[in-house]
Amino acid sequence: MKNRNKLRNLSLLLLLLMTGFILQAQTSQEAQKKEQAEQEAKVKEMELQMKKQQLEQERKMAEMERSFSEQARVAARASSGIRERSYVLATPGGSDEGTFFVQSWGNESQSQLTLRNTFNGETLSSDGEFDVDESTRHIRVTVNGKVRHGEIAIKLLYPGGKVFKDLTINSSAEITFSQSLTIKEDEKDKYVGAWKYEVKTKTAEGNYMLSIMTN
Repeated sequence: MKNRNKLRNLSLLLLLLMTGFILQAQTSQEAQKKEQAEQEAKVKEMELQMKKQQLEQERKMAEMERSFSEQARVAARASSGIRERSYVLATPGGSDEGTFFVQSWGNESQSQLTLRNTFNGETLSSDGEFDVDESTRHIRVTVNGKVRHGEIAIKLLYPGGKVFKDLTINSSAEITFSQSLTIKEDEKDKYVGAWKYEVKTKTAEGNYMLSIMTN
């Protein structure tokens, strides 16, 4: 009789232990599912925020481009001697998304150069010049850009070859840079002449805009 009671008690104890293990396992699974759901929600929220930031940056760049275009039209109406030219050059890949756009306009006292490009993984290098003449009193440089992968390096050099600005755009942050300069009489040697710009990309997926305005 005593042996039967011992066996019964042992069976009950084993049953309680098994039930405890099962409940603990279920609780652990529920906690893991909850944690996984919270992580997925955080990832979706981050993706949503990044998308909002991207759309906001695109809106700002579009507004800036419209502003530059409006300034060009105002200058054209104000001076009959203005010379306008606008042209589009396709990149070596020939893709519409990789179009390279250059716009410039100017008269004796005011001019502007705007460069834009969109890259889809290319590694490229390009350069050019922008002349600042004796009548120039103000220079304004603006750079905007963002990339999803790789990088875009933009360098602007004074006429003497010294670096004015060296920017690298990568996936860590979007770039918005703007600086205005006033040319004093005793500083003309530093600013007057042919400025140079260099644009280099490394497996870049993104875009940039460089604008130089003088008056």
